[in-house]
Amino acid sequence: MSTLQLDIDGFIGNWGYSKSYVKNFLAASGKGEVIVNISSLGGDVDHALSIHDQFVTHGNVTIKLTGFNASAATLITLGAKRIIMNSNSFYLIHKALAWVNEWGNMNPDDIDAIILELEKQKLFLEKVTLQLAKMYAGKSGKTTTEILDLMKEDTWLNAEEALSWGFVDELSEPATNENLLQNQKMISMLNFSELPIPGTMQNTLEAIPVIMDPSPGIVASVTTAIKKIINSIFTMKQFSALNTLLAVVSLESTDEGIYLNETQAAVINTALEANQQIVTERDNAVVARDQAVTDRTNAIASIDAIDPSIASATTIEGKIEAIRVHMAAKPAVAPAGVQTAHDITPSADGVDWATLNALPHMQEEKY
Repeated sequence: MSTLQLDIDGFIGNWGYSKSYVKNFLAASGKGEVIVNISSLGGDVDHALSIHDQFVTHGNVTIKLTGFNASAATLITLGAKRIIMNSNSFYLIHKALAWVNEWGNMNPDDIDAIILELEKQKLFLEKVTLQLAKMYAGKSGKTTTEILDLMKEDTWLNAEEALSWGFVDELSEPATNENLLQNQKMISMLNFSELPIPGTMQNTLEAIPVIMDPSPGIVASVTTAIKKIINSIFTMKQFSALNTLLAVVSLESTDEGIYLNETQAAVINTALEANQQIVTERDNAVVARDQAVTDRTNAIASIDAIDPSIASATTIEGKIEAIRVHMAAKPAVAPAGVQTAHDITPSADGVDWATLNALPHMQEEKY
């Protein structure tokens, strides 16, 4: 059985390497060996936990770490059979994070509500952090307290340190021995993702010239704005039904709204028109149904008025039976205008009934 290779080199979550993506990959691999190459700064803890469990279930997963690996990227490694780390790579674990985005004019009640919500969020994050610490402790052999202390430090471990902590099983030499601490692209990625910068790397960051107005205030403002944009990519709200309708993985959005191109707007408009047609047909069906109910009610009322025995019947079948009984019990009556033998018997009132009854129109019809 051949060995399959999976590369995870970006965001872990809906807009990158999702739990569904990994699930489909593992399903296609059967029970064969899977080598997962990881170089990622992390992502969504929900997806990470699911991928971790999928690795455990598959059972035959070897992970190779290169570059900088943090947060959710390190969490998924805990489900592998074996973890190999390049000697020039870095490893970071930290406490669980959640996006907090509160600003604007607030009265004391508004502030109290935010404080209450943040306290709930804090308790949830503490619960998640404790669970993650137990998982790292299970892999490393360290105590949960030791892991929590390391998470609190928010410090990058080099390969030797990650090995000594027990997070990886062995080290390997990369094909190209690069000093990642001098990689300015990686420095920028760490900075914008708001992950800590390794000490010697921070010196490199400070040494990068600013190609703009050197005013600290402007630089800080631009840096903060860029960070917010980058973070918004990973925290933007998505709408699964709308994404499915437009056949996209995600929509471009910011805190101010969602942006659609002309084609997407046309798709939504067509869907709304079709939906309006469905609503109109439904409304017409409801009107027809209500009229039918009214006609039925009126018909039953007319039938019930014939006799109390019919009105007292609670089902249509019962009413039909009551009508049959009622009609069978009613005595027969000669139709109006039909002459009987009694009618043509002469009387002693002086009227010549014989003559009158002999007239054609006075004759009794024979049936």
